[in-house]
Amino acid sequence: MAATRARPSAREIFATLEYGPVPESHACALAWLDTQDRRLGHYVSGKWLKPEHRNSVPCQDPITGESLASCLQAQAEDVVAAVEAAGKAFENWSGLPGASRAQHLIRLAKMIQKHQRLLWTLESLVTGRAVREIRDKDVPLAQQLLQYHAVQACTQEEVLAGWEPMGVVGLILSPTFSFLEMMWRICPALAVGCTVVVLVPPASPTPLLLAQLAGELGSFPGILNVISGPASLGPVLASQPRVQKVAFCGAVEEGRALRRTLAGKGAELGLALGTESLLVLTEAADVDSAVEGVVDAAWSDRSAGGLRLLIQESVWDETMRRLQERMARLRAGRGLDGAVDMGARGAAAHDLAQRYVREARSEGAQVFQAGDVPSDSPFFPPTLVSDLLPASPCSQAEVPWPVVAASRFRTAKEALAMANRTPRGGSASVWSERLGQALELGYGLQVGTVWINAHGLRNSEVPTGGCKESGSSWHGGLDGLYEYLRPSGTPGRLAYFSESMNYDTFGLAVPSTLPAGPEIGPSPTAPYGLFIGGRFQAPGARSSRPIQDSQGKLHSYVAEGGAKDIRGAVEAAHQATPGWVSQSPGARASLLWALATALERRESALASRLERHGVEFKAAKVEVELSVRQLRAWGARAQAQGHVLQVAELKGPVLRLREPLGVLAIVCPDEWPLLAFVSLLAAALAHGNSVVLVPSGACPIPALEVCQDMATLLPAGLVNVVTGDRDHLTRCLALHQDIQALWYFGSAQGSQFVEWASAGNLKPVWVNRGCPRAWDQEAKGAGPELGLRAARTKALWLPMGD
Repeated sequence: MAATRARPSAREIFATLEYGPVPESHACALAWLDTQDRRLGHYVSGKWLKPEHRNSVPCQDPITGESLASCLQAQAEDVVAAVEAAGKAFENWSGLPGASRAQHLIRLAKMIQKHQRLLWTLESLVTGRAVREIRDKDVPLAQQLLQYHAVQACTQEEVLAGWEPMGVVGLILSPTFSFLEMMWRICPALAVGCTVVVLVPPASPTPLLLAQLAGELGSFPGILNVISGPASLGPVLASQPRVQKVAFCGAVEEGRALRRTLAGKGAELGLALGTESLLVLTEAADVDSAVEGVVDAAWSDRSAGGLRLLIQESVWDETMRRLQERMARLRAGRGLDGAVDMGARGAAAHDLAQRYVREARSEGAQVFQAGDVPSDSPFFPPTLVSDLLPASPCSQAEVPWPVVAASRFRTAKEALAMANRTPRGGSASVWSERLGQALELGYGLQVGTVWINAHGLRNSEVPTGGCKESGSSWHGGLDGLYEYLRPSGTPGRLAYFSESMNYDTFGLAVPSTLPAGPEIGPSPTAPYGLFIGGRFQAPGARSSRPIQDSQGKLHSYVAEGGAKDIRGAVEAAHQATPGWVSQSPGARASLLWALATALERRESALASRLERHGVEFKAAKVEVELSVRQLRAWGARAQAQGHVLQVAELKGPVLRLREPLGVLAIVCPDEWPLLAFVSLLAAALAHGNSVVLVPSGACPIPALEVCQDMATLLPAGLVNVVTGDRDHLTRCLALHQDIQALWYFGSAQGSQFVEWASAGNLKPVWVNRGCPRAWDQEAKGAGPELGLRAARTKALWLPMGD
């Protein structure tokens, strides 16, 4: 790692061509801190809030340790005040025409442009990051985000008809995320009419400065409020009744804890977790370009986290040699020096990297570090870790900044298997001069963003997000706008939290069941089995449960499924997934239309079944007709599915892919037993998911009759239907680690349990909070909300040029 020497001679400069120091003056940042008497509070409702009797923490230069200011620590009453201010501002802000909100966002963009030097200087001074990354990338992108979302606000009434702003949004940022991550989230929220309360870590003055710039515009105080406080205030903010949506950016374990804390509280939760990225380098890559990609991804102060590097075995030695040579030329120093590649991230980041490297060495890994850095230095050298065993803890743990963990692979198939077996799914890049190979890897990677022969490109029009434990929220493009919208008429936050809920025992008290077949007299019809793997089969417990009609008379028996049956259904669904995903949209549409035709042929029988459960015959016929219509509608949408091509300025085309969630578990409601079952099933299948369903508990027979047609029409294992006790099956599904998403339409307690238990693998969930849904209405049974929930977005960048 190259060091910058003071006052070299002219001869030395021409001989070595070393970069000299290019210091950026931080006088403007200190002057702004002086306007606050070096004592920063919170910015709420367009003014500074500096309450008495608050603890404070020092805001220090991470390199010199110099105290720059003191930052007040918020308490619960400060959070309440900020939420009340945002709630009051929402009443006016959300009622404005989109064009008026757009004008305000444009004015804020101009304000940022006016004070851009102060922004980049303050951010570099406080965080230690290289000023050139903030100056040349972060600040211009912040302006671009405001301008793009101003345009979206102008067209909201037309493009987003049928959607309304959620309300007050709570944004929680951890220390590893910069002010730009705040901009990615507040811009779409403000554009669609929401107001925002941001909780930032102590000693984070840049978000406070941005809030002040917004407040100085004067027109709408309270739309952006920033408070500074410890992580323990996150649940306090998230639990405020007026907060409708919580967006959290932080560590995986913190997100998991917040998911459990918010279970049953009624707020939507969007998670962006972890900072690790992935780079796949094939033998067909331009190695020199790929090495620069590694520098951009891990050692340029552009990324908040480390890098997992997969190198094809045939080019392993050459790549490692060039990487080590390039690492020796990296320049570390004070972030305000424009010639510096890497700054310092503070003691916490330094200790985390040091702990990871120490553990990697103890596990037998090879560690290369550029340069000799004193142990008491605030700088951590760029580090390359290799030869970790696949099962070692460091191979599974998240790689911290500025560490690169390198591993070998032999074939593209092996590279995909290695990349996809990690629980993280944020961003990745693929380096190969063979476009076909690069696209195959890009399509196969289970991540939210993929760059081909580039790394870290970002644009306000392109959605960015993740999957698996990296979270399921999105920012950028239309996907980012939907994060802060809900279908018009949807009730706001409904708290359904039950103090008496016992998570350890929920769903375990299964009611007594009957042995398979009737023992108390002849059954009107033969018992129905479980539909798993394309056929009906007996349950593992060899028992069944009676189903009564509207008169209380015995109607039939269905199988009593349990944990063993759920495991079998999930396994069957996983086996069917690759084949179904590979089907073209047209093929999926044809099968849905064929199922609609089969359902139409059973119209009389299905209507009779529904009538026996208290549905009037005319209404029963309408329910069957609507079910047929839903299947055909989703078939048409499957046929029309395609990939959207965007062009991000001169950086090249970007494919917006809509990928299936994977194995989707659905617990159907008791109301509309056939229509709800078909609506949820059709939306899931149209988007390429395989499904494990629990039908209506009161009236499961119509769903089981539909299974007879699915046995002949659909691939085995694609749809699996398990009957039994709703709470017990819900418990099995929510705790299952191989289910990628879960939809639940049942009781309020069940909704609370699903949200709590889903924190295990952070699967995205959709719950009804115990509220019925009007499945016969187009917006509820076949609206865009179902389509948005049934798939996830991936952005695939194809940059142009050298």
